[in-house]
Amino acid sequence: MLLLFFNEKSCTSQITQDEARRAMHDFINVCRSTWKIYQGTTLVSEVRLDDVEIAPGYYLQQWRNEPRNRDAWQFMRRTLQRKAPLAGVLPKPPDDQDSEYRHDGTLVLGLAAAHLMNSPAVSLPTATCWDAPWLKVAYEILDEDDYLQDIADVRHMASDTHVTQHEEWIRDTAASTVTTGAELWAQRETLFPHLQFVPGVEQHLRDLAVASLPSVRQELLRLNTAAESWRPGESEPSWVAKVVPESETRIRQGLCTFTDMDGSKQLFSLHCRFNPRPGRIHLRLITDEGKIRIGYVGRKRLTDGVPRSAR
Repeated sequence: MLLLFFNEKSCTSQITQDEARRAMHDFINVCRSTWKIYQGTTLVSEVRLDDVEIAPGYYLQQWRNEPRNRDAWQFMRRTLQRKAPLAGVLPKPPDDQDSEYRHDGTLVLGLAAAHLMNSPAVSLPTATCWDAPWLKVAYEILDEDDYLQDIADVRHMASDTHVTQHEEWIRDTAASTVTTGAELWAQRETLFPHLQFVPGVEQHLRDLAVASLPSVRQELLRLNTAAESWRPGESEPSWVAKVVPESETRIRQGLCTFTDMDGSKQLFSLHCRFNPRPGRIHLRLITDEGKIRIGYVGRKRLTDGVPRSAR
């Protein structure tokens, strides 16, 4: 689950109702874009969203009842998970501890929760101070043993541009919640949108040992990052993972030939490794599409007669 903490202070600006409508449009786009990256996204606010005053005398409940906003509200109501109040998702602090978070001298509950949970905060773009992918928040924590005063950087989104800047982190966070190979396969289009998988990889992932899952997940994320910046026609991506070709001996033995998406047998010589060894992810480059296609995920394939040095 990815928690987005609503910054209630982005609703305190003296804006008009038309400006509030435009801000809500941008805010919904941020939520949609985040949800497309990770469909386990939950929006958390201190009060019910219906009760939020998005402009003086203009409440979100009024906004949602306007015909022009029906589709946006349906997304909020039916698709995006929502929770309130903040205390419902925050760990209970010690009884003797008191804390205070301020942004530009003003107390902020949503930004405090985002810092405590290492999650993004989201704002309506109602002022220039919210047009930033990171916000600085001053905090003080006092308990019977100590007093701490510091500045925190809070991950923040108020526009699609901000979502793009945090996309890799969101995708990594989404991947870290996957606990089985079956889940990895089911969420492949969300987690690895720039990779292609031959049908046989589904069973490879379902058979994946639990101990191998974190390493496979990480290598696939790295391959996805390489594919994302690769353009059709370019000879090879800028690799993030360590990708090397297979030996001629193993190629001749057919140990890296797999059934492709069209049912034909194709060579997937390029590969990267995952732990515990000897794990292999075999792939090939679809240059005209700028895509990386995964043909095999599993233990290094061995056969009698192949010299150990070539395995």
